[in-house]
Amino acid sequence: MAWNNKNKNQYITLYNNKCEDAMMHDVGSTVKNRQFNLSILSGAIAFFTAVSANVQAAEIEEVVVTAQKRAENLQEVPIAISAFTGENIKESGVKNLTDLGKYTPGVEMHNDTALQPTYSIRGIQTNDWTVGSDPAVAVYVDGVYTGRGAGAEIPLTDIERVEVLKGPQGTLFGRNATGGAIHIITTKPQADNTVELNLTAGNYGRQSSDLLLNRQLTDTLSARFSASTNRRDPFADNLAGGFSVGDQDTQTYRASVLWEPAEDIEVLWRADYGVMDQGSALRTTIVPSLKEGTDVFGDYALDTPTIEDRDSFGTSLTVSKEFDNFTLTSITAYRKFDAHLQQDEDGTANPDHMFGSANTDDQSQFSQEFRLNGATDSIKWTLGASYSQEELDHTTYAYFTTGSVESFAVYEGIKESFPELTQTEQEDLAVMNRQLLQSMGLEGVASATFVYDLMLQSGQVDALLYALGAPVSGSMLRADQVVEQMMAGFQPWIASDAPWNESVRNTGDYRSTALYGDMTWSITDKMDLTVGARYTYDKKDFTIQTAYGNSIPLSLSGGDVDLLDENGNKVGSITLPTVDLGSQLFGIAFYNNGQTELNSKLSDSWSDISGRIVLDYRWTDEMMTFISLADGFKAGGFNSLNFGPGVESSFDQEDVVNLEVGLKSSLFDNRVRLNASVYTYEYKNLQELDLVGYPIPSYNLRNADAEGTGAEIEVQWAATDSLFIAGNYSYLDTEFTDYQIITAIGETEEDSKVGQARVSTPESKLNLMAEYTVDLASGGEFVFRGDYNWTDERIGSITDRTRIVDDYQLFNLRAAWNSASDNYSVALWVQNLTDEEIAGGYGGTGAAIGASPAWRFMPRMYGADFTARF
Repeated sequence: MAWNNKNKNQYITLYNNKCEDAMMHDVGSTVKNRQFNLSILSGAIAFFTAVSANVQAAEIEEVVVTAQKRAENLQEVPIAISAFTGENIKESGVKNLTDLGKYTPGVEMHNDTALQPTYSIRGIQTNDWTVGSDPAVAVYVDGVYTGRGAGAEIPLTDIERVEVLKGPQGTLFGRNATGGAIHIITTKPQADNTVELNLTAGNYGRQSSDLLLNRQLTDTLSARFSASTNRRDPFADNLAGGFSVGDQDTQTYRASVLWEPAEDIEVLWRADYGVMDQGSALRTTIVPSLKEGTDVFGDYALDTPTIEDRDSFGTSLTVSKEFDNFTLTSITAYRKFDAHLQQDEDGTANPDHMFGSANTDDQSQFSQEFRLNGATDSIKWTLGASYSQEELDHTTYAYFTTGSVESFAVYEGIKESFPELTQTEQEDLAVMNRQLLQSMGLEGVASATFVYDLMLQSGQVDALLYALGAPVSGSMLRADQVVEQMMAGFQPWIASDAPWNESVRNTGDYRSTALYGDMTWSITDKMDLTVGARYTYDKKDFTIQTAYGNSIPLSLSGGDVDLLDENGNKVGSITLPTVDLGSQLFGIAFYNNGQTELNSKLSDSWSDISGRIVLDYRWTDEMMTFISLADGFKAGGFNSLNFGPGVESSFDQEDVVNLEVGLKSSLFDNRVRLNASVYTYEYKNLQELDLVGYPIPSYNLRNADAEGTGAEIEVQWAATDSLFIAGNYSYLDTEFTDYQIITAIGETEEDSKVGQARVSTPESKLNLMAEYTVDLASGGEFVFRGDYNWTDERIGSITDRTRIVDDYQLFNLRAAWNSASDNYSVALWVQNLTDEEIAGGYGGTGAAIGASPAWRFMPRMYGADFTARF
């Protein structure tokens, strides 16, 4: 059977890493530089090539994309694009954008939760999960921008295609596309009557179903409906009992109506509704002294129930009217979601390190775009205008106990005393010291010492001595003796493990307006020049509300305290009375540089002119090269979690300028497709979220500059009528070139990351795929497919760059039977065939109390698919 008979050759770039990303090694282990072993896949390809040498070769079919706001052949668009058809997505077991990212060169999507996803294209990403900033990769659904990551990770069911555009897309896609854009296009109603049912069952209780209905209601009216469910049990056990973690449970419903009252008018209404009700990410501690029988790749023990809930709704109306020389398109859309994400941040059930977090979101957005497309014999042009308004209400919660406060204080002391140790070594030493202090009956001494140091630095000790009539300064007091007198209040308070909860609330009203134009001029019959520009104006109104809601006991038991000179020599003593100073309000998660309350209303605006210049040349009908210079703009924003004196409440806009040279070719009678790109970019005012600061670390968003250089190559080969082979390779080198030092939180030039690579970006990635079709006498077919992926090592933690995610290699297999009528199909599949232990990253907010966790991707997964079409 020919590849193009059933669209079997519309594999565009799906021949990539159908695998779980990023295997990570334990702290202290040697970084492995394994060579990837291709013997299994190479042997399979050699065998299939030998047995099919005499079969006539097929062609690779044309793929149409709308990356330039008009329908064009993928091979004729001078932009680096990876496109995926709905059939590709289904046959590859892809369920969401995170899965899809594993197939795409130059793209990394290391996400352990659907409600806080990060999409990285060519190393450009945003690691801020709050609402004060925007994503660096724009996600569109049917031409409608989705403003928040928590609403972007949607199930990919009943999809026509997904386009991944790499490099800044500021001209046609607008703001927040500095890294690129991802466009999800759902299937439109068709002029036929069809029903399709897809069922999946697999290990760990995997059960999925998709029901698709399409009806032609009249000659001019068609409708389409789909309903999808996806459920899976956890793949590990909670040794602490009480709840499970890492399961999946989603439902998605879509409806659309297409009305074509005349040949030149199209009215398309779409709506979708989704429900997510599942446990959140499984995060397990990597601190050796806290593991207590747990393992990142085994069972876990958590004490904070994980929650990942979301209700989402979206609707849009697209109206197109064709005139003699141009087409007018209007897209009116409304989207909203309510979400609740709760996670165990410390990765343990140890009450001394209890740290949970939660985020609630209530978001809605309205958008309107008008677009004109036209063409003459030598010019194709686009003009457009857009407006959007987003309203949001976000609250971040942090859950501790007083025992966690003591662990935090011990860890801060260890970091100051042993700065030469790695972060995991510091965390492990802090746990052992905490246990030692408990065994010695000194519970609370670390917290008392930490608080006394803060009081000394802030002048509170001097004020107390003055009130007591003592003619000395606080710097003369022997600190350990004062701390001993404070222990009477701290010891029972720490031992009580009383709840310590904090929160910060943000609201936002964001408005964006843009005008854009893009023109392609055919200078000759072989050379085109494309010039485009967009003006964007963003206005943001933002609030931050937080206050200290907890207090620490302050008292002195009384007694003599030595007085010391500047060299530490005793020069006398003073007798302090017994004093009950009551309780003092305090904050750890949202310290705000010592401000007990924040209730700020902020407002700022940003504007930018983005553009692109592209020159492409068609050497033959089958080969084109292009060179492009493009820039992208990402609006500035606000520090969402906290800020204080000396810390800027807002930060600057991002700008990326990208220079790229590319090749697109279809060779050997369209049996081989070879696309390649080489690029370099400068990243100005990169918005970087870090857990930093002294005396109490907090999340602050800073600006930095970076640069990147990379290359990508994609090859597809219809070797014979039965054998299809494809692969891609991507290379990326990134480096910080400037780094903002926030002196108000205690940073110095030693904290600069200039010259260092960016986190979570592997230097190299290789993907190979082979698919072989065996035609049956009955008219049906068997299809065998294998995927291989090798991903280079990468830095796995923002807070400790010695935590390296090792390179890894993975295999996936699939065998399918398709009936002669194409009405029925059955497939068996296995992902992560060799059961590789793959973790996504280290660290997280648990690092604040010395309890860094890690999270892992799926172990070996296997199952079966069944499809029936009527």
